[in-house]
Amino acid sequence: MAGYTKNIAVLKGLKEGFSSDGGALTGLVRAEKYSRHLRVEISLINFAAPEEGRYVCAITDGKRTETVENCLFDGESEVDTGAGFAAAVCYVNTSVSLIAAAVCGDLGDAALGLKEYVERAENISPPPAKTVAGAAADVRYEDEALAEDNYYEFDEAHEGGRAVCEDAQKEEDGGGLCEDEKAPRPVEEDEGIAALPRPDFYGRMQSEIEGLLSAYPPQEELCAAVEGSRWVKISYGDGKWYVFGVIYSSGKPAYICYGVPGNGALPPESMRGVSAYLPVKCGEAQGFWVIYQDAATGFTVTPA
Repeated sequence: MAGYTKNIAVLKGLKEGFSSDGGALTGLVRAEKYSRHLRVEISLINFAAPEEGRYVCAITDGKRTETVENCLFDGESEVDTGAGFAAAVCYVNTSVSLIAAAVCGDLGDAALGLKEYVERAENISPPPAKTVAGAAADVRYEDEALAEDNYYEFDEAHEGGRAVCEDAQKEEDGGGLCEDEKAPRPVEEDEGIAALPRPDFYGRMQSEIEGLLSAYPPQEELCAAVEGSRWVKISYGDGKWYVFGVIYSSGKPAYICYGVPGNGALPPESMRGVSAYLPVKCGEAQGFWVIYQDAATGFTVTPA
């Protein structure tokens, strides 16, 4: 692997009964790789603190796997996340349950395999299926949830100051989000990241997106500042929060947005190169660093 790569994907909840507030399980998985050094950070949002058992996280590149203790791995590893990854959050007690997963690239099947990896690491045998039909239904449930590509993902990689993924370089076109309210210009996916999204990305995620917009309090300042949009504020402990929203054009979803509060000087390190600053004051926040996804294709778009 050459250079430095950074990939990020959003966790999708796969099973009910683990939420702290009844809302959807979510969170972020950030994976950075430079030479042999790997850093993985996993944030768990809306996960209830387990009364028994514990959460165990793992990440794989499809060939090699690491356990992510306490949601952080920082050290040497053979796992190479440069071309994507699959990550999973499992609940471990007397058995192992796959409750959330994140996929960056074409690694949905690898995410399913992480449950077996955790079972082996914890020396826990999977429970025998009560019936063949019941066992098949459980696997099918998890597989379908992963196969729908209902993930937000974006990637960033640097080598000599250029945006790259291995030897592939992003091609950039004109246009951009600026003060005259032009739309963000699309950026092609790196060749090293498989093009998961298909047309009508929003349609496949509609119930999940609208569920978030209904479950959390509106961020009124952003709704007023960005014409034709809906935004909500999502808190996830220790006073931390982010905003989630949808921008509409002619009444139809145009962009799916995720933003974190900031001052406009520099974006968070994990969002550099893929976010744009939106100067809208909301309480103590002077503005937001926002990532945009095309609602039709699911591709991340980068404002100029």
